[in-house]
Amino acid sequence: MSNNGYYSEIQNGRVAEQQNENHRNPYASRTSAAPEFMASRPYLDLNERSFNYLRPLSSNISDNSNTYVDNLSEILSTAGFETLPSGKKSGCQTPARKTMSEDLESQKDGLKNEKRWFSFMFSREVPPIPSPEERQPYPWKTSSLLNRMVFFWIWPILKKGYKRTLVPDDLWYLSDDLKVETMHKKYRDNLHKILLKHRSKQLRKEAKSSSAGSPDNHTEGSSGSDWPMWAVPYALFLTFKVPYSLSCLFLACSFVCQACSPLITKKLINFVEYRYFGVIDTYNEGIGWTLGAVLLIFVNGLLLNHFFHNAMVVGASVKLILTKDVLMKSFQLLARSKNKFTTGRITSLMSTDLLRIDLAIGFQPLVLCFPIPVVIAVVLLLHNIGVTSLVGIGLFLLSFIVCILLTSKLFFTRETVVKFTDERISLMRELLSNLKIIKFYAWEYAYKKNIIKVREREMKHMFTIKVIRNFITAYAVTLPTLTSMVSFVTMWATNTSQSAGQVMSSLSLFSILAQAIMLLPIALATGADATIGFRRCKDFLGAEELDSGWEEKMLAGEKSDFYLSSEKERHNDTESQFDFSGNYFPSASSSLLSEKHSYGSTAIEVSHANFEWEQFHDANDQLNALWEELDENFARNKKINLDLEKFQSASVNSQTNEDNFKKAFAGLRDINFTIQKGEFVVITGVIGSGKSSLLNALAGFMKMTNPEQGRLSVNSDILLCSNPWIQNATVRQNILFGKPMDIARYQAIINACCLDEDMRQLPFGDRTEIGEKGITLSGGQKARISLARAVYNGASILLFDDILSAVDARVGRQIVSNLFEGLLANKTRVLATHQLSLALTAKKIIFLNGDGTIDVGSTAELSARNSAFRDLFEYSSEHIKVSDENEPQEGDVNYSNEDISPNSLCLLSNAGGSPSGYAREFGDNDGASHVLSHGAQDLTGSERFGKTIEDEDVAVNAVSWSVYKNFINLGSGIFGYSSVPIFLLLVALSTFCQLFTNTWLSFWIEKKFSGMLDTFYVTIYIILAIMTLVFTGIQFTMLAYMNNRSAKQLNVKAVEKVLHTPMSFMDTNPLGRVLNRFTKDTDSLDNELGEQLRLFIFPLATIIGIIILCICYLPWFAIAVPFLVLVFLFFTDLYSGSSREVKRLEAVQRSVVYNNFNETLTGMDTIKAYLSESLFIEKNDYLLNRMNEAYFLSIATQRWLCVYLDMIAATFALLISMLCVTDQFNISASSTGLLLNYVIQIVGLLSLTVRAMTQVETEMNSVERLHSYAFDLPQEAAYEKPEFTPPAEWPFTGYIQFNDVSMRYRPNLPLVLKDLNFGVYPGEKLGICGRTGAGKSSIMTGLYRLSELESGSITIDGLDISQMGLKDLRSKLLIIPQEPVLFKGTIRKNLDPFKQYSDDVLWDSLRRCGLIPDQEVLERVKQTRLLGCNYDTLHKYHLDQIVDDDGSNFSLGERQLIALARSLVRSSKVLILDEATASVDYATDAKIQQTISKEFSQSTILCIAHRLKTILHYDRILVMDQGRVAEKGTPWVLYKLNGLFKQMCDKAQITEDDFRKPDL
Repeated sequence: MSNNGYYSEIQNGRVAEQQNENHRNPYASRTSAAPEFMASRPYLDLNERSFNYLRPLSSNISDNSNTYVDNLSEILSTAGFETLPSGKKSGCQTPARKTMSEDLESQKDGLKNEKRWFSFMFSREVPPIPSPEERQPYPWKTSSLLNRMVFFWIWPILKKGYKRTLVPDDLWYLSDDLKVETMHKKYRDNLHKILLKHRSKQLRKEAKSSSAGSPDNHTEGSSGSDWPMWAVPYALFLTFKVPYSLSCLFLACSFVCQACSPLITKKLINFVEYRYFGVIDTYNEGIGWTLGAVLLIFVNGLLLNHFFHNAMVVGASVKLILTKDVLMKSFQLLARSKNKFTTGRITSLMSTDLLRIDLAIGFQPLVLCFPIPVVIAVVLLLHNIGVTSLVGIGLFLLSFIVCILLTSKLFFTRETVVKFTDERISLMRELLSNLKIIKFYAWEYAYKKNIIKVREREMKHMFTIKVIRNFITAYAVTLPTLTSMVSFVTMWATNTSQSAGQVMSSLSLFSILAQAIMLLPIALATGADATIGFRRCKDFLGAEELDSGWEEKMLAGEKSDFYLSSEKERHNDTESQFDFSGNYFPSASSSLLSEKHSYGSTAIEVSHANFEWEQFHDANDQLNALWEELDENFARNKKINLDLEKFQSASVNSQTNEDNFKKAFAGLRDINFTIQKGEFVVITGVIGSGKSSLLNALAGFMKMTNPEQGRLSVNSDILLCSNPWIQNATVRQNILFGKPMDIARYQAIINACCLDEDMRQLPFGDRTEIGEKGITLSGGQKARISLARAVYNGASILLFDDILSAVDARVGRQIVSNLFEGLLANKTRVLATHQLSLALTAKKIIFLNGDGTIDVGSTAELSARNSAFRDLFEYSSEHIKVSDENEPQEGDVNYSNEDISPNSLCLLSNAGGSPSGYAREFGDNDGASHVLSHGAQDLTGSERFGKTIEDEDVAVNAVSWSVYKNFINLGSGIFGYSSVPIFLLLVALSTFCQLFTNTWLSFWIEKKFSGMLDTFYVTIYIILAIMTLVFTGIQFTMLAYMNNRSAKQLNVKAVEKVLHTPMSFMDTNPLGRVLNRFTKDTDSLDNELGEQLRLFIFPLATIIGIIILCICYLPWFAIAVPFLVLVFLFFTDLYSGSSREVKRLEAVQRSVVYNNFNETLTGMDTIKAYLSESLFIEKNDYLLNRMNEAYFLSIATQRWLCVYLDMIAATFALLISMLCVTDQFNISASSTGLLLNYVIQIVGLLSLTVRAMTQVETEMNSVERLHSYAFDLPQEAAYEKPEFTPPAEWPFTGYIQFNDVSMRYRPNLPLVLKDLNFGVYPGEKLGICGRTGAGKSSIMTGLYRLSELESGSITIDGLDISQMGLKDLRSKLLIIPQEPVLFKGTIRKNLDPFKQYSDDVLWDSLRRCGLIPDQEVLERVKQTRLLGCNYDTLHKYHLDQIVDDDGSNFSLGERQLIALARSLVRSSKVLILDEATASVDYATDAKIQQTISKEFSQSTILCIAHRLKTILHYDRILVMDQGRVAEKGTPWVLYKLNGLFKQMCDKAQITEDDFRKPDL
């Protein structure tokens, strides 16, 4: 099946019918007609949800009468959607409501009218919120022609929005032709044809130039360099050629109207002049020309507005299409492409580049239609004032050339800015992802310094761009004054005289020329930004992908989308480009369905295969300059983002026979083994020996280097379960992951994965929402949920990568017994683990020797012939006593020592007295937790349903004046409080000079001051023209300065506040939502707000000046001004009431899109492993459509306002013209020309002003969102307290005392520590244990003050830690967390990211933690240097060795050792171990414990232990239970007490003998 075939079936919903039941996509079958999830309500009304969320589902396994599914959200688990109440008809195409904030949701119960200026004109009835069935399709293309012409079709929304605050259900849903699915399909069809034609042409050229003429000589077509630069924009144009061509046509007609308006002006001036001299007696002719001018003004306004509407809708649609395209491409990137395009860069592409493309598309018709008014104006000028006009035209042409040159400068400067923007976004992403680690190590200031440094460099170049733009604009807006001045002075100098009509109409023509050149630089500047964006899109969309044979398919006439291959082909079409029968193939078009059962009982067969990870760091692999990192340390560190292990590790106990100097992992060599169906196989070996690499090779994610000899055959569907990726969804949704609910199977898997007790502990059982990345769960819980998801998937071959490392031995044995040997007994199971106790039950063991080779056999066989395995097995056996006795029986209380993450307790308060969700679901009323015993009646709806992630705050009504005030204050800089008066003075002066220049021209024409020579008039005229240019330039530069400074300061303040916000904020706000403030919102502030402010302030000041000028000449006109202003205010108030809320809804929906996009990128490997790409693409489509419901409407409301303001402008022009032609004030012909010249300009100025005003309001929403972070974000306690700085040598001894400590994680949540009293003596080693939720990790939270105490105190060496600054406290403590976090960069950066220590200290830490065996090897390692980009010459743990994103090129155990080395760099008297050895084998565990004992022998150690054996020989043990100390004492004494500790030891099968072993 070709790529395109699969892609089209995703769109048409046919994939599900052709796929195996286990791989059924629940979205696909409903996509083409009316997807149910489109008609769903992702955030359902909670009152309805309480009664309508259960609906029956047929199942082949379970009893239909008892099987219920939680709506569509449980069927389509990953998307988090929920179906409509039962009354909703199946197949209804009405998209449903998505309530984005509790404020909006609560209005259903208490809707009220808003108080607005003109509320008295409307009825007092409050419009109801429509039900999903009542929502109507977007009426743009279905309303009548007249309604469409004047945008009256949006009146219902405007009226409703004026009366009350809008909610998402008030908006229209998109019709099919406006949905992303339809538009994207057309775009891909067009792109396919373009690429096919281009590639065919390329191949013909290559064939002609090749002497051999072989078709195999062509280069690979999937390379981005093979895509023509114009491919993507041209495909987009073909997709939208009708609406975009119409927008160009509307603009061309508008320009014709504008260019012809001076002809009517000339006629009116001549009429006034003839009336003055008595040539004409009647007003008929004048009234006729007046009506013609007004009609022309109105038609011009209509055309201009329809141009903007069409162009902006196309821009929004293009952004929609490319967002989907970027996500789809992300699923198909090859390893080389993944290395080049990191998640941060993809996020930057989606958030900033696509935004600029969207903006640019709305302006590009200006470039196309630019010649029309220019040609007409030049011809009319030559006709009016003859050859002297050529001087002004020449100046115009010269100015045009200067604008082009400056725009090219803008282009190159923008390229530089893009690099800094990418780096800043990457830093922010790293900061947000690892904020807890940053707080643990007190790195806030260092991170802030780094981000400020990048931000300053970014804004320095940004200011250059703004200055150039402002110079161009200032010059352009004063150009009519300058060109007309030059022409008229030349005319005077050559003694050429013309009539007032000719001069004044020529003035209008020069204005038209200037208006064209004023808009041109804006269009060119946005076009330059879009060109960069399209180039980056081309690089990304054209990058190498999994389907390497698309050009062959194109040449064969097949239609391909180059993205998603069939799910059944997925494992054949891998990065290694080999199929599962071992046949190397150039394309992925072949299918193995016919071969699926050809191997009988064999599940996996590997024969003489070599595998290695691809590396992309050679000097010839130069990335595009747009994507280069700026830090030179990173510029050379380009490598593939591997899955787990790419390099060979030095075993801490030297199990291999190789030299201790370890270099890069050479890969797997000569792999031979066969796995039969239904076998349980264990892969084991020391840390870094290649266990994960072997699993990835079997799954097809590692390259086979010898496909001609090697063979890898997989005879069934296969699934790799590795790093647990947890969605921000409920527990149930994470487990089902898109599969239909079968309750019997589901419950069996929950029990087999030992999740039943966890379900009872969680307040709403499996309906409890999990925070992003599983932040509300412990490591063991995440691992077991990931395990349950893999099992529920139902694949025949399951590969498990160390999924039991985060659980204790008892739970591990239960999982092996109940799951691997029970529920999965008929499945083929391959488990990579370092827990050799599990190996005894395996059919065979695959042992990694450490040199890339393997040894396969039973435990006895390997022990007999492989000394390395024997040593490892015997060592581990000393520490693990495997016994079939004392197995926990059904009904036993769970004394697991695994603790829920502190953050998960934010859920516990939500429970109140309601039974646990898990118990509710399965009728187990005894499963309710003791924490859930009170307070349910006080909880909100979202709390009753286990919601963790808070809804995003949505401000209502106008942007607060405090936002404007702070924005101005931050930008004042050197001007201080006088900035606003100075700026207003500059605006007044520049506007006066601009208007009075032409007024002075009229004085000159009529010789107003008798006795004055022409030289006097000319001199003043020239001075005024120059002053106009000077004051306008200064005004624009000051605006750029204030905007630039405010943008920089606001972003920096927001970063600072985020660094110091409590962790509870990050726990309840998705990373994508927070990152949105620093990507799209910051980009709006940096690039758009200043531009729109300039385009708003200048024409507004001009309009005010024109009105004043008209009143000066025609005093009666002042009577009409209040009425015109009143009508203006009515329309703008009516508009703002709706548009403001529509824009806010769009902003919130956009955050949801960004967050989903970010989460999908993060879980890309998991989604691909589960073959769920189409499911997530469907979800992305749904969210994009929801966002554009508001986006399209916001565009239309802008145009509605402009159309009706154009009516006001036409009325304005009618009044002025009638007063002039009827000779009411006896004004001269030149004065009439002056007024008419400005009145006719008002239409364009008003349209520009309103458009800019709406854009300013939109961008101020971004300012408001960033402002809320910069000023309103909740903050931790004082970071520094100079008045209470502890001595430099504190803590002196490490004596810790807890005094009546009570603590809760947030207000209104239950206490997690209750009256805790205990002390830890200097140098004492204290182990902390307890059952799930006992409060073990809360002790660490209290010590680090991640949450402040409710009461009591904690002292360290007599100092109350609550009295000191957080920096002083945290920098003096040391922690080795459960989940090691590594940063992208080098090992040096990870050990000392801010260069606080010498290299000698860093080298020594690597030696002390065991990564480098001894001093002799260390000296050899130090001598090695990086040669070019050949990192293979470096030791695996050389300081200059690279670390990929999240440390993915190191195994979990290696990452833990590097985290230990990081801790050894710092010295502290207090060390906290949060299950720091859960991810390593027992030999490495022992080594780490020895290192800790040796290196921290004088330190006080608090170990939060999950493996009880780890703390058996600690000085004392603290047993926690329900937030209190249940037992404390020495391990042996507690064991003999027969209390909780003894019961936990029995569960872990710890006996008295274990207490007597000194090596533990």
